[in-house]
Amino acid sequence: MKKRVIVNRLLTLAAVAALSAATAGCAKTAAGAPQSGEEAQGPVQLTYWYSWKDKIAENNTERIQEFNDTVGKEKGIVVTAEYQGTYEELHSKLKSAFVAGEEPDVCVMEIASIQTFAEGGIIQPIGEFMDQEDVADFYPGLMENCYVNGTLYGIPYLRSTPVLYYNKTLFEKAGLDPEQGPADWKELAEMSKKLETAGAAGYGFISDVWHYEALIRCNGGDTVNGDWTQATFNSPQGVELAEYLKKGIGDSNFKYYSGAATAAGDVLSTDVVNQKTAMWIASTAGLTNNMQLASDNGYEIGTAFIPQNTQNKVPTGGCNLVMTSRLEGREREAAAELIKFMTSKDSAVKNHIKTGYLPTRQSISTDERLLALYKETPQYQVALDQLKYGSGRPMAQGYMESAKVYTEAMDKIMSSDADIQAVLDQAAEDCNVLLK
Repeated sequence: MKKRVIVNRLLTLAAVAALSAATAGCAKTAAGAPQSGEEAQGPVQLTYWYSWKDKIAENNTERIQEFNDTVGKEKGIVVTAEYQGTYEELHSKLKSAFVAGEEPDVCVMEIASIQTFAEGGIIQPIGEFMDQEDVADFYPGLMENCYVNGTLYGIPYLRSTPVLYYNKTLFEKAGLDPEQGPADWKELAEMSKKLETAGAAGYGFISDVWHYEALIRCNGGDTVNGDWTQATFNSPQGVELAEYLKKGIGDSNFKYYSGAATAAGDVLSTDVVNQKTAMWIASTAGLTNNMQLASDNGYEIGTAFIPQNTQNKVPTGGCNLVMTSRLEGREREAAAELIKFMTSKDSAVKNHIKTGYLPTRQSISTDERLLALYKETPQYQVALDQLKYGSGRPMAQGYMESAKVYTEAMDKIMSSDADIQAVLDQAAEDCNVLLK
């Protein structure tokens, strides 16, 4: 219920902010705006907010600098990039900044949050600035979380899917083919069991809803129904997933890292670096960093599709670029120029090479820079090949709170002898209240 209160408060605050746009909004349109038909003086000043550090931060600052040096210089636009923490932290700051009339002009936004911010009046439609042929160049699976009720609000920027990572060095020790990860659930269990001989846990996992979305979709199910109004993780497909993972802990050398996903993920990452765990699911966005860690610590990693049971199908993730709602005139046009530049074909190539995030555009698949990258580092190719099985994530306002209920239920199942069907049924009942 807390999520619903937050969203209702957000909608109310958005309405209040809209009524006071004459005062609070002045700060967003004054810089460089024409006065009574007079020619504008000075460049348009834009603020851009982004999330995450390391290679992702480097990529953001590099693209902004490149924009300022090229399109910005030509058209009189200067952009200042500001780091705002995780997606959740950026979203929270954006709500507060909007109420205060101090929001950024353009920012990244985690894809499942697009609908909430659109309906809350904090971001605005951008379809009029985008050529339809250009929009069609993005992979279809990436566009599902860009529209709200048929209206375009976001453009794919740093987008990802989960993939299976594995330690090729440990595979060799266990007598497994280091060039071939598990294709399905049966192989995942068999390979995990064999990795005992290498002195490591085979498959390590945490209670993360994005990972569960991937695995349950690969079993023909999903976490919620088509219109996001009812939990379905307690379906036969969802129960089978929970049973498979639970059995794997006891019989197949699976290792479960209990607790909240962030803290559990840190422990898993430590075990991966210390070569105590051989296989794990994580975002394609971490590929560059994971390969660097492997190189620094004396092992090699490979990548593979999320293992399927009945089909290949994965959720997409990451962020889109959006424009805040008070922008008008020159600032609005300048913000559109920034979004188009950051998501252009050339930027999409550079974003992929720098970070490991997906190559978002279909037309760049034959780009010489990417062909050279895939030849030298085939781990990047896996993310592209799996993208044809990509699909969107639920954007219901109650979904993230529901996801917490689901992951806590799965944590209980993995950490105790609780009845799987009963635990999932109760969690689904609780989630249905949140979703409706």
